[in-house]
Amino acid sequence: MSWESLAGDAVDLAPSPSESDRFGVTMARLTVGAVADPHGRAPALAAALAGSEADVVVVRHPAAAGDCAAALAASDRDVLPAGALVYWELLPARRRPPTRTADLVVVAAGEPGAPEDLGGTVEDVVRASFTGYANHYTVDPLLDDDAALAGYVEWARRATTGSPAVPDARAVGTLVLVHAGSPVGVATTSVGADDDDAHHVEVLLAGLGAPWQGRGWYPVLLDAVAERALEAGARRVVISTQVHNVRVQRAWARLGLEPFAAVETVHAVRRGLLAGRR
Repeated sequence: MSWESLAGDAVDLAPSPSESDRFGVTMARLTVGAVADPHGRAPALAAALAGSEADVVVVRHPAAAGDCAAALAASDRDVLPAGALVYWELLPARRRPPTRTADLVVVAAGEPGAPEDLGGTVEDVVRASFTGYANHYTVDPLLDDDAALAGYVEWARRATTGSPAVPDARAVGTLVLVHAGSPVGVATTSVGADDDDAHHVEVLLAGLGAPWQGRGWYPVLLDAVAERALEAGARRVVISTQVHNVRVQRAWARLGLEPFAAVETVHAVRRGLLAGRR
């Protein structure tokens, strides 16, 4: 979930029709902003849950907000803890570029050297990244793992067909890691606003296909995103992962990124739907 959508001061409940269609249960998203009023956020969360008719409400709230956790526990729903997201950022002064080899090239979609059709590469990366990976969908027995994977593929394809790379702070687009002329990895991005009219580039997905993992190439791809974003005038680069994904966070630390926020994810399920499903 994008940092921009989590960084505000609102407690927002919205239906999720695409997830409802994919999983065959009605789903909604309930987000407690990072700077929501600490005195009013828990009551607002409780009221939103009480008024929701969705079978599953995916709730995200600041990890330090114990009052929100208590409001969830006091609700009339079954609560499934689904893990925390950790958000990391890279500021220009902290960037530590990795060593690049001549046979690795990073190009933007649409530039010379980029494949015309990225669909296969994107699907390879998503399947390598999410097959067997413990994400928030996997904690919920109402939700099919294969459908979740298909959703990630669809999401990544949409991100890939978004804005191409342009030389300003509002877009970096999709970057492709090419080895010996063949695409082996992809990174998709979006752009979000910071508090002071500055902008940040957020990495939505960055990874390599399964045959290319473990070769030390991931830092080259991610640093290329940072290089283009910072040169284009973005204030910082933002990326996130599940808290248990320690390996990738070590790679981020080596590149100069630092953690700045943590967000809890909880599935609040209509009481009775989980009977016999756990």
